[in-house]
Amino acid sequence: MPPSRPSSPRDSSLDEKLLVLLDGHALVHRAFHAIKTPLSHSKTGEVTSGVYGFTSTLLKTLIDLRPASIAVTFDYPKPTFRHQRFAAYKAQRPSTPDELRQQFVGVRRIIEALGIPIYELEGYEADDLLGTLSAQATEKGLQTIIITGDTDTMQLVSPTVRIALQRSREVAAMFDIAAVRQRYGLEPSQIPDLKALVGDPSDNIPGVSGVGDKTATSLLQKHGTIEGVYQDLALVTPKTLQEKLREAEETAREGKLLTTIVCDLPVSLDLDACRWAEHLDRDRVLEVFRAYEFSSLLPRLNLLPGVAGPSEPDGAGSTLPVEEQGETLEEAAPSADVHQATLSIPVPAHAELVEGPGSPPTPYRIITTPEALDDLCRALQSAGRFAFDTETTGTDPIQARLVGLSFSWAPGAAAYLPLRHQEGVQLPVELVLARLRPLLKSEALEKAGHNLQYDISILAGEGVSVRGLAFDTMIAAHLLGEKGLGLKALAFQRLGVEMTPITQLIGTGRKQITMAQVPIAQAAPYAAADADMTLRLADLLAPELERAGQRDLFDSVEMPLVTVLMRMERHGILVDVARLRQMSQELGDMALDLEASIYNAVGHKFNIGSPKQLGDVLFEELHLPHVRRTATGAYSTDAAILEDLKKSDGTGVVARILEYREITKLKSTYLDAFPTLINPQTRRLHTNFNQTGAATGRISSSEPNLQNIPIRTDLGRRIRYAFVAPPGSQFLGADYSQIELRVLAHLSQDLALMEAFHRDEDIHASTASAVLKVPRDQVTPDMRRIAKPVNFGFVYGMSGFGDATHVGGDL
Repeated sequence: MPPSRPSSPRDSSLDEKLLVLLDGHALVHRAFHAIKTPLSHSKTGEVTSGVYGFTSTLLKTLIDLRPASIAVTFDYPKPTFRHQRFAAYKAQRPSTPDELRQQFVGVRRIIEALGIPIYELEGYEADDLLGTLSAQATEKGLQTIIITGDTDTMQLVSPTVRIALQRSREVAAMFDIAAVRQRYGLEPSQIPDLKALVGDPSDNIPGVSGVGDKTATSLLQKHGTIEGVYQDLALVTPKTLQEKLREAEETAREGKLLTTIVCDLPVSLDLDACRWAEHLDRDRVLEVFRAYEFSSLLPRLNLLPGVAGPSEPDGAGSTLPVEEQGETLEEAAPSADVHQATLSIPVPAHAELVEGPGSPPTPYRIITTPEALDDLCRALQSAGRFAFDTETTGTDPIQARLVGLSFSWAPGAAAYLPLRHQEGVQLPVELVLARLRPLLKSEALEKAGHNLQYDISILAGEGVSVRGLAFDTMIAAHLLGEKGLGLKALAFQRLGVEMTPITQLIGTGRKQITMAQVPIAQAAPYAAADADMTLRLADLLAPELERAGQRDLFDSVEMPLVTVLMRMERHGILVDVARLRQMSQELGDMALDLEASIYNAVGHKFNIGSPKQLGDVLFEELHLPHVRRTATGAYSTDAAILEDLKKSDGTGVVARILEYREITKLKSTYLDAFPTLINPQTRRLHTNFNQTGAATGRISSSEPNLQNIPIRTDLGRRIRYAFVAPPGSQFLGADYSQIELRVLAHLSQDLALMEAFHRDEDIHASTASAVLKVPRDQVTPDMRRIAKPVNFGFVYGMSGFGDATHVGGDL
C-alpha cells in the first residue's frame, strides 16, 4: 500500500518527567457541545461529535506535550459522596442526551487502543481522581498537566501541577500558580473557599446570598479561608455583610466540603500502565478510526512521538531532510476483494519499474522514454477506460503549472509521466501532450478522476481539452453522504489503504517546496497511487450510486456540470478596481471618524480590535454587564454579546463599535483584498466553484468566496456593484423560484404550501407577513430576507436554537 510514514525524521523523544491527566467526562461533553454542526456516521447516522472532538484533543495533547505517561479519569455512573451529603448537588443539570451517552463507548475504545489507562472509582468524581493521581505523581518526582474544562481543578495547581483549561475544541489556556493568582487574586488552595462563598451554579452550590466575586476575594485576601472569615467574623464590615455571613455559615462551610477535591483516594498511579507509547495498538486504532470515519485524524496519528508508523521493511526509510528527498516509496498492492488487471491488458514494458516493498500483480511504472509512452497509450486505449490525475505546482488551477500526469487502467496497474520536475530524465511536455491529446479528447474512452474539475482545468491551461468524463469519485462520495471527500480519506475509509499525505512530500511551513522539486523516484508512486486508488474507488462507488438511486442525477446533472464550472472558473469576472479603491478610502475615513467618536466617549485611546482591551473598557470602565469570559479569563466581546449590550448601553459606544467592526471587516475582506487577487494575465478575479461544498447540494464559492458579500446593507450592495460586465455585454441573473420549497411541497403534499404555489405567492413574503405580523403588501425586501431562514430551516433541519439565533436577532 502507499506509504504513510513521514519523509523526514521524527523526534521520538518523550518527556519522561511529565504525566498528563485528562478529565474524560468534561472533555467529551465540551467537544460534543463545541461542534455546532453535529458530526455523524454517514451510514448509520450515529452522532460522533463527542468521540471526534475528544480524540482530536487527545492526539493534539500527545503531539504537543509529548508526555511519557498519560491517563484518563471518568466520573463513575453512580451518585457520589457529595450527592449523599447534599441532595441538590448538580440536581439542576439536564440529563445527558442519548446521542452523547452512547458516544462514551467509542471514547473508551479510542483510549484503550491508544494504550492509555482509565481511572474511575465508585462514590467519587473524576476531579477527585485527578487530585489523587497528581498528588502521587508529585511524590514520584513528576510534573503533571491536567487537561480539563472544569475550573474546580484550579485548586490542584502547585509547583508541580498545572491546569490546561479547555474552552473550545483546540484552544487551552495553561494555568500555573502565577496565572491562578492573576485570574482570581487568590492562591490555588483558596478556590474551594471562593466557590463556597460565591456559589457555583454549575454544581448547584448555593453560596452566601449577596456575596459576589469581589467581596469574596476581598474576604479571603484578608482572612485566608472560610474558617478564618468566621473566626474573625466580628471584624467583617459592613454589618450587613457580617449578618449575611452569619446566617449562611452552615451553607458556606458545607459548600467548601462539596467543592474541595479529594486527593487521597484508595487508587494507585501505575506509571508502567501509563506509558502509552509502549502499549499503543496501531492496527486497533486504525480499526476504530475506520469504524467512526475519522480519516481526517490519520495525519495526527502518524505524528505521534515515540510511536512507529506503518510497518516497513528494513532500509525503506531515509533520514534526509524533505528539501533533499521525499518519502521512500512503496507499491500500492491491490486489496484482495478488488478486481485484478487481466493479462490481456498490455503494460508499458519499456517503462522503469518503481521498486519498493511488496510486488503487486501489475507494478507502478515511470514513463521516461518514447517507447514506454507508446506502451502506455496502447494500454489506455485497450482498456477502454482509465483514471488520471495531475501533479502541479500549486492548488490554484489558473496559476498552477503541470508537473506530471498519472494514469491507471486497471486496479493495481498505474504509471507516472514526469514532465516538469527540476531534475531527472523526462520527456518533452509537447511530445507527451501531443501523444496523449487524442486519448484525452476521445469521447469513447471513459475517464475517471478525483476532483476532475481541477485536473481538466490544469490541462485546459496546457491547451488540452478533456472529454469523456465518466466518473468523479469525489462527487460520487458526496452524493452517497460521505463525510471525508478527500482521496486519502476515501481510500482509507473505503479500501482500508493508508496513503501518503502530500505534505509528507512537499513539507509544510518553512520546509514547503513544490512537487516540481520532489525527485521523480519519490513522486512517482505517490502520483501513481492517486490514479490507482481513484480507479478502485470508481469501481466500488458506481454500483452504490445505482443502489442509492443517484446514478441518473450523477450522470445527467453532476458530471456535465464539471466542465461547465471549470470554464466559469477559467473565465473569471471583471472587477472595477477604481471603484473598490474609492470605497476603501471612504470606509477608511469613516472608520477614523468612528474611532475618534469612541475614544471621545470613553475618555482615552485603546485598541478597538483587541478583545482584551475592549472588554476592559466595556466591563471595567463603563461597567456594562458581562456575560462570560474566554479561556484566558478575558471578557468575551463577540458579536452576539455586543448586540445584546447595545440595547442597554446608554452611551452609544457599543453601537459605534459594532459599526466600526462592520466597516473595517468590509474594507479588509473585500475592498482591500479583491484587487490583490486579480490575475495579472487575465485581469479578472477567479473564484473556485465547488460542487461538493454544501450539504444542501448548492454550488459554493471559495478563494475568494463571492457568495458571502453582504446584501442586507447599503455598503454591501455597493461592493457588489464593483463587479462589471465587459463593454458590449450585460449581466443576466437567473434563479430557480424557491426550488427547495417546491420540492418540499411535492414530497410533503402539504395543502397550504401547495395552494400557495398554485396561487403563485411569494412564500418568503407570506412567511414574513405571518411572522412579523404586517400586511402582505407592506413586507419590505429586508423583512423577506429575515423570513427566508425560517422557511429553509424547516427543509434543512434548523433547530429551535438556530432559529432563535439566526432569525430572532433580526426581529
